[in-house]
Amino acid sequence: MSIMVSWACSLWACVVVGVVAGVGGSEEGVVEVVVQLEVDGREVEVLDLTDGDSVLVTFHLGAALPPPARYILIQEISPDAFGHVKVKPERVDVWYGETVLPVDGGVAGERGLTVDGGLIGTFNLTGTFLGFTKIHFSVVTGEGRTLFNSQQFTVKIQRRDKKLDKIFTALVITMVSIAYINMGCAIDINIIIESLKKPVAPAIGLASQYLFMPLVSYGLGYALFPESSALWLGLFVVGCSPGGGSSNLWTYLLGGSLDLSVTMTVVSTLVSFVALPAWVYALAATIFDGNFERLPYGTMVGMVVGLLAPCMVGILIRRYMPKTAHFLKKLLTPIAVIFILVFSTFGVYVNLYIFYYFTWKVMLAGVALPGLGFIFGGLLAKMIGRPWQEVLAISIETGIQNSGLAIGVIKVALEKYSPLGDVTAVVPVGVATFTPLPLLLALLIKKVYGCCHHHPRLPGPPTCASTDNNDLKMTPATSQITLSIDPR
Repeated sequence: MSIMVSWACSLWACVVVGVVAGVGGSEEGVVEVVVQLEVDGREVEVLDLTDGDSVLVTFHLGAALPPPARYILIQEISPDAFGHVKVKPERVDVWYGETVLPVDGGVAGERGLTVDGGLIGTFNLTGTFLGFTKIHFSVVTGEGRTLFNSQQFTVKIQRRDKKLDKIFTALVITMVSIAYINMGCAIDINIIIESLKKPVAPAIGLASQYLFMPLVSYGLGYALFPESSALWLGLFVVGCSPGGGSSNLWTYLLGGSLDLSVTMTVVSTLVSFVALPAWVYALAATIFDGNFERLPYGTMVGMVVGLLAPCMVGILIRRYMPKTAHFLKKLLTPIAVIFILVFSTFGVYVNLYIFYYFTWKVMLAGVALPGLGFIFGGLLAKMIGRPWQEVLAISIETGIQNSGLAIGVIKVALEKYSPLGDVTAVVPVGVATFTPLPLLLALLIKKVYGCCHHHPRLPGPPTCASTDNNDLKMTPATSQITLSIDPR
């Protein structure tokens, strides 16, 4: 016994003992004490864990414990509705010499050791869910009265990298590349050149993308997440992002101008090199106290190349192998459907942890941001008098944000604040999840309308527009021909 006491005294002498800091706590008359924590022999102020990992923590409570003190209670104080850590044991019995004072009405926990008026004990801490939380210590009597409360310690739980994440990322890159090759086969490069010569439609899209969307995302964040800077910041960054690649697929499926859609996606992505940092550096400081030290320009360049390269392959196939291009163009619709299904199933499964953060506010933000973008972009294009196909393309391009780029910006810029980047990415994932809902509804309405108003062509001989033997031309049956009836 004397050896154990001597060892504990030596360990205790190596640390600075906390003293009584004053009266505090949630109960009147409860004294606040300073507790010191050690992990692997190193004093720590912040506990950093990975989801699923455990660590042995030694605590030093620097206060004279009077005999009424029966046990130490170690509790998590979660800022949200989740339990981020598991503490074992949650209760450490106070040990006076060789006598263990039993806890009334409960099973005795791990024994602590009183030394020089303080106490040394250990517990295991296991990370159970991504995010931030806090733990603190309370000294409790056998009657359940709290004598001392400690300061709160921040605990960070990092997300463990999984193979499924890499598989999903590789699958998405592959499918997007295939889709853009097929889109290149459907694009008329001459129309794109003409739209750039008279860039009215692209200018409308840029105004909607980089004036309306950043401001409305900032306003929505202020209204929905005033207490959570992480979620507000995530909504703002995704609102400052360029148009997403899936906008081209949806424009094609809904009958909009694919040429304009691809043009706007490329232009908005190039403009994002200036516009996105400008908005982030201008307003992010009003949301988040930390600093954005760097932005992932390399990732942004990679996304531009990843957009243009497969698209150019498709354009070359259309020029030099028109039959192959015609075949690949027919595959664009089923590829788009497969892409949507994969994202809605496998993508949800891979990022299932994020959905635990999906409160009604996150879901509302995920619906409201793209919805307002669809409405504003469409109305602005209609007011300026653009054709219906362009109105549809501008509306879709405005509402669909590049959530992948937003997540990349967040994780790189907030790397030193990890796992804040993973928490902040919740809203961009929410936006990406709920954006297709109104588009799916519009596609369903389009298909139903097409089926209800489809008039099959009646069999019969072709109608002649002219009976001149020298210039005989066949007119389709759907052409409008004025008929006259001889009253005789």
